[in-house]
Amino acid sequence: MKSLIKREIRKIPFLNKIKSLAKTKDLEVYLVGGTLRDIFIFGQIQKPDFDFAVSKGTLKFSRDFSSLVGGRLVVLDKILRNVRVVVKRKNKFLNYDFSKFRGKDIFEDLKKRDFTINSLALKIDLLPRIEIIDCLGAQKDFKRRVIRCSSSLSFPEDPLRILRAFSLAALFKFKIDKNTQELIKKNRKLLNSVAGERISEELFKIFSADNSYLIIKSMDSLKVLEEILPQIKPMKGLNQGPYHHLDVWLHSLETLRCFESLVERKLKKDEDISAYLNQEVAQRRKILHLIKFSCLLHDIGKPLAKIRRKKKTLFYGHEKIGQELAETISKRLKLSFKEEEFLKKLIYFHLRPGYLADVKKPTLKAVYRYFRDTQEYAVAILLLSLSDWRATRGPLTSSQRRRSHERVIFSLIRDYFKKLKEKPLKKLVNGYDLMKRLKISPSPLIGELLRKISEKQSLGQIKTKKEALDWAIKYVRKKKV
Repeated sequence: MKSLIKREIRKIPFLNKIKSLAKTKDLEVYLVGGTLRDIFIFGQIQKPDFDFAVSKGTLKFSRDFSSLVGGRLVVLDKILRNVRVVVKRKNKFLNYDFSKFRGKDIFEDLKKRDFTINSLALKIDLLPRIEIIDCLGAQKDFKRRVIRCSSSLSFPEDPLRILRAFSLAALFKFKIDKNTQELIKKNRKLLNSVAGERISEELFKIFSADNSYLIIKSMDSLKVLEEILPQIKPMKGLNQGPYHHLDVWLHSLETLRCFESLVERKLKKDEDISAYLNQEVAQRRKILHLIKFSCLLHDIGKPLAKIRRKKKTLFYGHEKIGQELAETISKRLKLSFKEEEFLKKLIYFHLRPGYLADVKKPTLKAVYRYFRDTQEYAVAILLLSLSDWRATRGPLTSSQRRRSHERVIFSLIRDYFKKLKEKPLKKLVNGYDLMKRLKISPSPLIGELLRKISEKQSLGQIKTKKEALDWAIKYVRKKKV
């Protein structure tokens, strides 16, 4: 292992300059954190982000290092004396973060870190000799593949670490240590004090993993999820009737599982769909991640929409209520406008593909109107619907109906990507053409006519400007009658 560490450590640019500077200033400097962790887990450095713990004089040390390497100094935290030096090298940006010991020495510092897997240290002045400091048993935890708290004070010191335990477990495919699970349960309510943007950052790290379902399920079993998404509590235990085999919440979890399974087994093999899912919506968050979130939230309006009629449980309008709740959640998590709109659209329209699939072959008009209404969210809504239906296996459903639904959904997806590659139709008329021919002033009627002409053109019912204007005259005459 030491030879592997030595090989990887040699790859860190300017490490000898840090060693020389530390010796000149008579300071203790240690390489700590993610770099060492990644070498143990992946066998190599994953990112050009390097963390160092310094015995004292962090700001002066960082400033001198920055001058030596031509970097840019950024003070991250004046109180904690955390400083970053950003260096551009071979068209890449390298981050060197320096922080003062949290405690009297490196041992106290390591014991105050979040998890044992982040508590390794390597003394720079001993290089090229490799001497790993492991005072908390991190190397054993790497072998056991577990996330374990560095101390019982880890979560009270920073409650966000509760979510970080899950995001790290998702990233490394580790399990959370049993004692750490107990500490999570004990401290989970502290999450209410954490800023929304910090919560969403960890949540989307979980959605970026291919095993999100298992992590979300674990969060739910430890009652963490309902602390950050209290709107899910009324979904638990809410029966949905004979079309469903699970309550509203378990169905939502199953929808996420079905979506991830669909991605793994089928969708990522399709070039068009894979590229679509990997499109960035905002802040490195992809369509894929937002569909996962919408799987959990698509039926969130059902508890408030529930009514009993003729001994049946109904949820009329739950998609509208769900859209409003998604807005509340988005605001709490400080999501961007684009992310909020994405969630709201998916929840509002998630039933629409099912209506199309109720017939063996939807009409061209119905298909056109679906794509017109759902716009850039069309494929995401179709994939959510597909997962939703796969997660619905009550006694009144049938595999034949599900297969029929899937045929329609994939046909619509193929239509979408086919149209995307085609040259868009040139508009036959504009508002001015209509006003001139009909001898009318600007009014909502113009917009209505343009929408209807566009639809008829797409369906091949109108092909020329003359046909469009003639149709408009007939339409207006009929309307007056």
